[in-house]
This record gives sequence, structure tokens and C-alpha cells, in this order.
Amino acid sequence: MHIKKLRINNFGKLQNKEIELKNGINIIYGENESGKTTLLNFITSMFYGIDKLKAGREMSNYDRYMPWQGGEFSGKINYELDNGKEYEIYRNFAKNTVQVYDKYANDVSKEFQIDKTRGNLFFYEQTKVDEELFKMSMVIPQYEVKLNAKSQNILLQKASNIMLTGEDNISYQNVLR
Repeated sequence: MHIKKLRINNFGKLQNKEIELKNGINIIYGENESGKTTLLNFITSMFYGIDKLKAGREMSNYDRYMPWQGGEFSGKINYELDNGKEYEIYRNFAKNTVQVYDKYANDVSKEFQIDKTRGNLFFYEQTKVDEELFKMSMVIPQYEVKLNAKSQNILLQKASNIMLTGEDNISYQNVLR
């Protein structure tokens, strides 16, 4: 699957953001409290809905990500599945609604199962990936990466190669030579 474009109307501290993602690995970085985790939770909430229950936490995700500046608590994601099918989803968190459109702008929301607590199960039906697996495969938090010095150098070289050439095994320096 490839997420092509995100449109965040208002989600937590993020407002009026449009982000295009390249096919392959995308690195999200920024200062502390700049919205990286909020962005990741936006993507997950767009696909799986947002939890209104505290579940032992200080506040629910719904309350945590209510727009800080007001405005429509919503967004869109354009994505392409591995089978080549493209979709756009629009979710309004405040109204608890989601609309799924195919690449021809046909509303295909009703083609998917509706769960009483989770809402429309379109993304799970399309990918067979549940929310927990999605979160684990979508991001590797910095604090969970533990590498020895040699592995760190290899990872840095591969990341540098991808950024400069688009391939992890082609070195920019070797191409120049």
C-alpha cells in the first residue's frame, strides 16, 4: 500500500496541512512537540477511527486530538493498494462519519462492513491488517531502535543511498566515480 496524500483540516495541533508522500520509505522528523506523533495518530485514526474511551488513560484519543484552534475535526487520505486500486477517504471525527471513494469519485462506502463500535471496516477489509499490526509496521519509534555501531553505520549508509539515489544499495559516491 502507498499513502499518496494527506489533507489534515484540523487534528490536535495540526491544521490546514497537505502532505504528499513518495512511494517507498518516508522519514518524518522534526523538533520535539512539532506534531510527528499527532501526524501518525491522524493516519491511524483516518483508517481505523478514533477511540472515544479513556481505557485507563488520562483522556481518550478523541479528546486529545480535538482541534486546538477549533475548526472542522476532519481530514482526507488518498492511497493506492498493492492491487493498483486507488481510494480517497474523508473522515469527520466530530460527526463520526467516513466516506470512501474510488479513483473515479464514486462513493463506495456501503460496500464495506459496519461495526457497531468501530464504524466502517473498509481498511481492514481491503488490507486484512488490523490497527495494531498497522501501527507496528508503519513506524519505528526512535526510542525502540537499538543498534550497535556497525549496524548504525550500515543503516545510515542505506538511508543516505535511498535519499540520494532512490535505491538502498546504490551509493551516490560510487555513481559519481
